Amino acid sequence: MSDQVPSDQRLGQQPVVIRQGGSGLGLVLAALIIAGAAVYSVNVWSTTRKETAPGKNLQQGVEKIKEAAGKALQSRQ
Repeated sequence: MSDQVPSDQRLGQQPVVIRQGGSGLGLVLAALIIAGAAVYSVNVWSTTRKETAPGKNLQQGVEKIKEAAGKALQSRQ
C-alpha cells in the first residue's frame, strides 16, 4: 500500500490549482475611486465654507469672552 501518496495522484488526477492575482486593474480602479472622492470632498468643502476668516471669528470670540468677564466683575462689585 502506498499511504504516502495522496489519493488524487493514485487515481491519475491533477491537483486543482487556484491562481490568485491579476493584472492590477482592480487596484488601479480603487485608486481612481479614492482620488475622485478626495477631489469631490475638497471641492464641496471649499465651496460651502464661510467667507469669514477663522482668525476673525477667533478674535470676535475672544472679545465676547472679555466683555462677559468684565460684566461679571462689575456685577460682583
